[in-house]
Amino acid sequence: MPDVARFLRSFFVISLSLAVLSCAPVSHTALTGGSRAADVVGPRKVIALLPDARSVTQIRAAARAEGYRELDVTRLRALDLTMVTFRMADGVTGPEAIAALEGAVPASTVGINHAYRFQQQASAARSLDYAAEMMSWTPGGCRALAPIGVIDAAIDASSPALAGAQIRTRSFFDGPAAATSHGTDVAHILVGPDRLRDARIYGANVFGQSDGRGPKAGADALVRALDWLAEEDVHFVNLALAGPYNKLLDLAVERATSRGLILVAAVGNEGPEVDPLYPAGFERVIAVTAVDVSGRLYRNAVRGPHVDVAAPGVEVLVPSGSGARFVTGTSIATPFVTARLAADPSLRNTRDVAAVRRQLSRTSAELGPAGRDPMFGYGLALADGLCGD
Repeated sequence: MPDVARFLRSFFVISLSLAVLSCAPVSHTALTGGSRAADVVGPRKVIALLPDARSVTQIRAAARAEGYRELDVTRLRALDLTMVTFRMADGVTGPEAIAALEGAVPASTVGINHAYRFQQQASAARSLDYAAEMMSWTPGGCRALAPIGVIDAAIDASSPALAGAQIRTRSFFDGPAAATSHGTDVAHILVGPDRLRDARIYGANVFGQSDGRGPKAGADALVRALDWLAEEDVHFVNLALAGPYNKLLDLAVERATSRGLILVAAVGNEGPEVDPLYPAGFERVIAVTAVDVSGRLYRNAVRGPHVDVAAPGVEVLVPSGSGARFVTGTSIATPFVTARLAADPSLRNTRDVAAVRRQLSRTSAELGPAGRDPMFGYGLALADGLCGD
């Protein structure tokens, strides 16, 4: 890729002063109330995913026996599951509720409603709009060859920058939507002037609550959103959010990817010392990290052997009202990779995440040690020569 090499030499000063970290084993303590378990949506909720009608009947009986109150039942047709939500009795902890219900109904998958958050922050600096050139996008962009799902906050389809896209939206929470432009920012990057044309976007709004740390989405909302996108037969799904391991989400990701959805997720912004965040930490998900204009890793990016690929994510220019602003985070890098996959003719009929990884390994530009590494994965995702029209 001589053009890319010349660009990197002339425009970047690659810095590899960051040491390659060995990754500690993944901790799943959050599953049963570990260090991350406090970040939840609805602290008294416990949620069960059931594979058949018999197990639904059994879990209801077991919950009544424990003094739990049934809050909601949702049939997830595309994932072939039923989700039942209960309010735990006072004095019962999440781990206790999980143990009691799974012990009574072994076919069930039971968990608490972990929270997932945006991986984006406002930026103060004013850099050039470097991302399209850095990834070697064709001027004018490429035609989207497959429908794209966006599990995020609401997308403002009236934005002039989204005029060329077909956008369908649904919400997966009760109450008012979070006041944030995050979902619209992601859509702007997908269909920016040098990214995708004729895009079909299915926007799943999962952010309906806020707290002192900002908007958050429950695992139950993510599960419902994945079911909708699988039902609509969406090909690529962008998840610019991250949170702790959750076995409800784990099962939903397994079912969705088995249906052929290719999930692309942000590795997260909690720094180099934390265990993998999810859904990027799942083996069946493409995990995206962020780099700056000089090819340096975003300092707050999570690292580890699960990292697949890097994309621009530091001081990236996005439309904002009648002007523009700069944003930073692994959330911002993720839609660049989703757009690159959706424009690739060789992936048009691919429903296998292993095949997507092979394509990324062949077409990305090295930024770190040879091969896949825990900082940059396979390197910088490139879009040169993709357009099939």
